[in-house]
Amino acid sequence: MLKEILYKWFGLELPVPCNTCEVLRERLAQSDAERRELLNRLLDRDKPEPVPTAEQDLKPIQPQYVPWRVRQQMLEAEDRHRAQLLRAKEKEKEETEARVKNLEEELEVS
Repeated sequence: MLKEILYKWFGLELPVPCNTCEVLRERLAQSDAERRELLNRLLDRDKPEPVPTAEQDLKPIQPQYVPWRVRQQMLEAEDRHRAQLLRAKEKEKEETEARVKNLEEELEVS
């Protein structure tokens, strides 16, 4: 670069590089880039990779065979729960009917 500035100051013509020199410079630049890339890959290979975290909900492994006693207890628990829900719904229905009946008596609607 300094050479180019001096040539311009003194009005000298810059030497024209030959085609083979340009080709050699391009090949050298390409070779340097490939060498740097290879070196970076080798250096990055030694770095430990981050451990992936489990985003999924992990469920315990269930045995394929469930003993009859365990299955019977599960079914009975489900039935008790359903019966409790039905009783609560029936009770709520009765309370609603009683409120409606009381309201009809207050308003004297038949």
